[in-house]
Amino acid sequence: MLTGDILKLSAERHPNRIALICDEERISYGELSNAANQFGHTLLKESIAKGHNWAIMSRNLPEYAMAHFGGAQTGGMLVNLLPAYAPDELVAILEQTKAELIVVEQEFQDKVAQIAERLPNLQRVVIIGEPTQDEWISFKDFIKDQPTTPCDVELSETDPFAMTFTGGTTGLPKGAMVSHGARYVSCYTTAIEHGVTESDIVAMVTPFYHAMGSLVWLPTAMFVGATAVMVTGWDAGAFVELTAKHKISCTFMVPVQLRQILTDEHFDIAKLESLTNIACGGAITPADLVVEVNKKMPHTRFTNHYGQSETGPICVYRPSHPRHKADTVGRIALGVDLKIVDPDGNEVADDVTGEIISRGPFLMSGYYNNEEETNAYFANGDGWGWSGDLAKKDSKGFITLVGRSKDMIVSGGVNIYPREVEIVLERHEAILDCTVFGIPDDQWGEALTAYVVLDQQSTLDENAITDYCTEHLARFKRPKHVRIVDQIAKTPSGKVQKPVLQKEFLQTLESS
Repeated sequence: MLTGDILKLSAERHPNRIALICDEERISYGELSNAANQFGHTLLKESIAKGHNWAIMSRNLPEYAMAHFGGAQTGGMLVNLLPAYAPDELVAILEQTKAELIVVEQEFQDKVAQIAERLPNLQRVVIIGEPTQDEWISFKDFIKDQPTTPCDVELSETDPFAMTFTGGTTGLPKGAMVSHGARYVSCYTTAIEHGVTESDIVAMVTPFYHAMGSLVWLPTAMFVGATAVMVTGWDAGAFVELTAKHKISCTFMVPVQLRQILTDEHFDIAKLESLTNIACGGAITPADLVVEVNKKMPHTRFTNHYGQSETGPICVYRPSHPRHKADTVGRIALGVDLKIVDPDGNEVADDVTGEIISRGPFLMSGYYNNEEETNAYFANGDGWGWSGDLAKKDSKGFITLVGRSKDMIVSGGVNIYPREVEIVLERHEAILDCTVFGIPDDQWGEALTAYVVLDQQSTLDENAITDYCTEHLARFKRPKHVRIVDQIAKTPSGKVQKPVLQKEFLQTLESS
């Protein structure tokens, strides 16, 4: 199935059913499909088709859904952008992808104005709201007067239609391209494993610029014919009120958000009585959180899944699974071929640590214009994708994540590669050496910690280094802890001994 068909078929089945709710606005499936078709026709009019890329930077708004499903009909590839990106990061991604058009929420258009002159490929800027530049156009005006019929473009399920950027081991972000077929398989799996049905009112908490937002949960809701409630900003108390107002029955969120709901001063079980289906993912869900949600919200079905931007959901912990397995990611998901292997690709025995690899139609097509990283992911050229995540499986099939071979940090459900931060720190003329690693954090799962060696003449302090990171990195990549040190522990070969540093740092925290 093609991504555009997901919305098209639901609109044909029930055109008058409410598809989206955003504040007081309600949009039916018929209206959403018509607007998506108009956007697709406008892209084609702008020559955005196969071989061309366009981008979007917005929070969860109806226009994001219109653009997502409309753009998928054209053959042009969608580039999902985080609003938190710093200007230099935006330029790097937009130049790498040569995006010719960008859709931007009004609140973030100043970022584009700052960098527009550095983007020779960018021909068109479309604003969700009111443009501040005369040459830019509003989303509403951009699609008006266009046909409301589906676009007539021949596409294949194997054609890539979108990419989301993940951190790279080299410090450069990688655009994971997903095909129409891959994400259809993922949304089908999600609907079954998480029990999403047409009677659900689904809160879209996960940002659409994240793979789990626009590439899994939004199409899942549209596929089954559910109603999606747009959540444009996160606040635990506001979510409780939104649930009571719209009778939200289902949602997906990262563990830190669920914990915030359960511990918020406004927690009110009466206002959450409609919420009977909670899914978690994006980071490891602590076992005590599973116990807490069962205790405080016993009426709720709780599932937890594991996956990546490159795979979609591939393991699921279900409500029927034993509570003493709550610290696992459950068992292999429906339709997923998964193994845990040694470095040579040989499957390891039960309870032996190895790397997770998977195979199936849900896998990404590759990293955009990055043959080296793509070949590394599909290491043996046999269709198996190597996750970089270390895990072990017990005799009952339950899988426990134990580490990440690629040194990735997961903070608040977001994947961060330390090398990205290290490269920025290394650019500072006063910094001679540095390393970045993660430490356990009660709120975010993991927190970034930076050790920095300065030039002897430098007067930099830790606050100044943090401010420097804020200027050049997205806020979620900024180290929570910065330590100025005389030297960084390394092996004789020069490799940083991060486990030693982590242990040392945690000891200083405990003693302070």
